[in-house]
Amino acid sequence: MMDDFPSELGQFTGTEKYYFNPLYRWMQYTDGVKHFAQHAGGGAYWFLDIVGTEMRSVMDKGEDFLCIDLVVADESAKILVTDGNDKKLWSRNINYTDCPAGSYKFFLVGGVLMLASEY
Repeated sequence: MMDDFPSELGQFTGTEKYYFNPLYRWMQYTDGVKHFAQHAGGGAYWFLDIVGTEMRSVMDKGEDFLCIDLVVADESAKILVTDGNDKKLWSRNINYTDCPAGSYKFFLVGGVLMLASEY
């Protein structure tokens, strides 16, 4: 049931394998992020593509820790990236997504994207 999807992600507390997309090899992601991408609605690899293509320039400005919040409501989403201390670094609105409604928190640390529960 998709109502439990946000809490289901909290079960991930580590990773056994790291994954990457050949188009942005600089970023790896964890088992939990892979599960999110595969099972969020019709698939949320679009989220990984945005992070993998847009966050490199943010990190190149000296930010080595990014807190990425994805908030989904009413079939739209907002991605907000901060330094973890409420300093806004980047944001984007997504007009349509079939990702389940909820708030999802990710961290991008040293080129590894992980769920907050995996940090």
